Amino acid sequence: MNFDAARTSSIGEECQSAIQRQNEAWSDPESSQEMIGEAEKKSLSACKDLDEWSTAVSYNPGSMGYPELSTEDAANTVYLACASSDPARQTPVCADAAKRGYLDAT
Repeated sequence: MNFDAARTSSIGEECQSAIQRQNEAWSDPESSQEMIGEAEKKSLSACKDLDEWSTAVSYNPGSMGYPELSTEDAANTVYLACASSDPARQTPVCADAAKRGYLDAT
């Protein structure tokens, strides 16, 4: 993956707003795991692929519970979201991540 290219790629409005809602769910102490999971599933569906998702997450690292994340580190957290919110890998992000080897057990 060319992370420099991913960093400058555009993030669609639907993906960006889904990641922002996920960020809000993670940062709200009142959010249940179910609410966070729903927000994650929406972002995995709203973003068109792993590049778009990881770029959006790098700009909103709180969406995965981190204070900061590079695009590469964000891509490496995709397995957390996919394992909990899309184990069947049916969302565009998880399908792309699986195809590219990000979800393989090591």
